[in-house]
Amino acid sequence: MKKIGVIFFLLSMIFPLFAQKESSVQLKPYGFVCNYMCYDTRESVNIIDEMFHIMPKDVLLNEDGTEDLNDVDKFTYVSIVSRLGLNLSGVQLGKAQLSAKMEADFCGSGNMNTLLRIRQAYVALDWAHIRLLCGQAWHPMVDQMMPTVVGVATGSPFAPFNCSPQVRMVASLGKGWSATVAALYQASNASVGPDGASAIYAKWSRIPECYVSFKYAGEHLTVGAGVDVLGVMPRSISTVTRSIEQGDGTMQSQAVRVRVNDRVWGFSPEIFASYKKDKFNIMGKVMYAQNTSHLTMVSGYGATSFDAETGSYEYAPLNSAVSWVNATYGERWKAGLMLGYVQNLGSFKEFISLEDFWVRGAKNTNYLYRISPSVTYTINRFQLALEVDYTVVGYGDLALNGCSEALRRVDGLRACFMVKYSF
Repeated sequence: MKKIGVIFFLLSMIFPLFAQKESSVQLKPYGFVCNYMCYDTRESVNIIDEMFHIMPKDVLLNEDGTEDLNDVDKFTYVSIVSRLGLNLSGVQLGKAQLSAKMEADFCGSGNMNTLLRIRQAYVALDWAHIRLLCGQAWHPMVDQMMPTVVGVATGSPFAPFNCSPQVRMVASLGKGWSATVAALYQASNASVGPDGASAIYAKWSRIPECYVSFKYAGEHLTVGAGVDVLGVMPRSISTVTRSIEQGDGTMQSQAVRVRVNDRVWGFSPEIFASYKKDKFNIMGKVMYAQNTSHLTMVSGYGATSFDAETGSYEYAPLNSAVSWVNATYGERWKAGLMLGYVQNLGSFKEFISLEDFWVRGAKNTNYLYRISPSVTYTINRFQLALEVDYTVVGYGDLALNGCSEALRRVDGLRACFMVKYSF
């Protein structure tokens, strides 16, 4: 906490000096203090000190089959989702307006350690019809449209969740139409692979993730469509067996490490829409998702073949159909409802083995759905909110195509209460 205080003290000293030279520069701090309480009826797949709820875990029977060890109630109370941010604007650079954002929360680690973590840090240039952004920001799939829910997971794994370093251009095409093009790189929100979730697979690939979309935004109606393309390289080194001559002239089979550069590609189109009038707002998205584990979705990929001579692998992504809809009504008192559904479609090819595919969430799912009502009370900058997430997963036995038959229905309920003051 002392380090955080020093950082903001230095910022408070530096920016006024800068403002003396550029009288038009505007520095606006913002953020919120948030206390978040959750009651879970079951162990869940989660991240960020159990605040980021994804789905209930499968049945885990004890040795004599009489008890489900994951049928455990829990209560969690944290403040780490509190946030600090700074917006800088008012700087003219040629014909462009220069702005910048720095935003952080305290979700840098879990279990009693609350480390400051960068959420967004970017610089933007705005011309008359073009905006160019460079830095870490929301993934365009999130930024274009995200549900308004109480939970910090913002609707995932049904709605994408990702902040990534990127270069993004948004062009205004007139009459409410705009186009977005982005090249993105992975950081904390990373793809899964043989060594767990890591940005190294994207670094080895060297090819940025690409996103393109077109959107129409009217007075009440917004509609859009986009596509995300991601290529990752699960391995840079593989192992083959070769005959190597020994010192005595004999040949002996030996494992030899070799370099490989095989990639797996994901092609994920989406359509989204929203309608807002007076106190009523409804929005939704439909997505065909391939290898979208970096978007905090139940997805991944696997190896479908192995060349014993070269050490090369062929891979295939897991496919899924994902949709969500979110409706809210009210102002001071606001009622909300989010519905989400994921259908696992598996892979087009079978994997080498049950160990040779990697998924965020669980490997043995067939479907997921969520029903999440909420109520929020807001007065000035103070907010109280209550939300219930009822999530159901169809679990089954592991399958070589990554799509398990739903043999058992496992449900979990999370009740969340939030107290927040924004500034």
